[in-house]
Amino acid sequence: MRRLLTPLIRGTLAIVLACMGAVVSIQQASAYEVHIVQPGETLSEIAQRYGTSVYELLQLNSLNDANFVWYGQRLLIDSGGAGAGVPRAAGNSEVYVVQGGDSLTKIAKRFGFNVRELAQFNGISPLRWLYRGQVLRLPNSPAPVQLAPASISNAGAADFEDSQRYTVRPGDTLARLARSYGISLSELMSMNGLLSANWLYVGQTLLVPGASAPAPQPAPQRAPEPAPPVPALQPAPPFAALQPGHSGATSHTVQQGDTFDSISGQYGVSAPAIIRLNSLTKSSALEAGQMLQIPSRSALELLENLPNRLSQAQYPTSTERWIEVDLSEQLAVAYEGTQPVKAFVISSGVGSTPTVTGTFRIWAKIAMQDMSGGSRAAGTYYHLKDVPDVQFFHRGYGFHGTYWHDNFGTPMSRGCVNMTKEDAKWLFEWSSPTVYGDDYLFSTSANPGTLVLVHE
Repeated sequence: MRRLLTPLIRGTLAIVLACMGAVVSIQQASAYEVHIVQPGETLSEIAQRYGTSVYELLQLNSLNDANFVWYGQRLLIDSGGAGAGVPRAAGNSEVYVVQGGDSLTKIAKRFGFNVRELAQFNGISPLRWLYRGQVLRLPNSPAPVQLAPASISNAGAADFEDSQRYTVRPGDTLARLARSYGISLSELMSMNGLLSANWLYVGQTLLVPGASAPAPQPAPQRAPEPAPPVPALQPAPPFAALQPGHSGATSHTVQQGDTFDSISGQYGVSAPAIIRLNSLTKSSALEAGQMLQIPSRSALELLENLPNRLSQAQYPTSTERWIEVDLSEQLAVAYEGTQPVKAFVISSGVGSTPTVTGTFRIWAKIAMQDMSGGSRAAGTYYHLKDVPDVQFFHRGYGFHGTYWHDNFGTPMSRGCVNMTKEDAKWLFEWSSPTVYGDDYLFSTSANPGTLVLVHE
């Protein structure tokens, strides 16, 4: 679904600082082109192509290292003084440089286009955030860019100019909203550039038809059905049987040759969650006939009977998605408002590199990157390739998938929140900012990052 984002030279905090510098430069741009770095390119090659110097590229993009660019990085290029906010020729087409306060709707109205047409022409969602200095192609170009995946036919769908914004509330689903506004599910997804009908979060803004939603009609009354006969009472099993696709706890009798990983694969739940729920360790030996408790897919059983759980009065929000990281318990919990929806066993910072505490928001999401750091002289240097599903919430601190150890539940990291690859992927796709197939994305006021609370 997304490409690999691999730095060409080195990663971790250097990548973070370079990304932050690029964002500042982009926000201050006025009349610049944007160049996306391709595999193997260097700053000197890019400078030569655009008739500029390496020094000017370093200054314009707030870069610290002339030898460090990575595939997919966006660089600002001085366009030679072209008027900001004015369409200008680019070969046989016209482009527009986004200004502060611009939106797709404003730009479309200014030049007489339809919002959906302009968004599809540039291969982005109609609700996609724009940044100052971003270059958009105008639909009168004879050589259009590749469109976003073909949207479902919009016959009968509400026009964007006649739409209004709706803020998602707890319990909302796309199907329910489509019925309320008298349109089909596919039309509502098409209006909002959504590829999945299962992904909504409290506080999300959607475009809906301009007319108010009709009042819900009371369900027709039916005669009560006769009560079924009471079955004979039977002793209740210790845990309900786990059926395919069913979320609920169960028990497992260990067979000869079973391992935590094989049991995890059998039930589709996290091996660290199984270990934690049974008060075992990764190195615990399993014996045939041993009974294990198996958590549900949400693993919320891990939260039961914890002595120091947060009260709702301590929650940072009750109206949006957020993530709790409990360092003392080595647990992370995803919430929708006040409702926990999934728990994860993690590994946080250890020793002289503890995980930072406080309240933050995810500011950048990177599908995959290299990470390195430490000191060769002190013997602490590390270089990790292709770290998946990275989400930075404070400077270089973030969530990410981990393949170099499986000792979850014990502090092991250099400050980040280590998760299994499966858990990190779930959290990456669940949290904001919403990534529309990009390698990486920064949060904005229009596409904010999920709230993160880290505490002891």
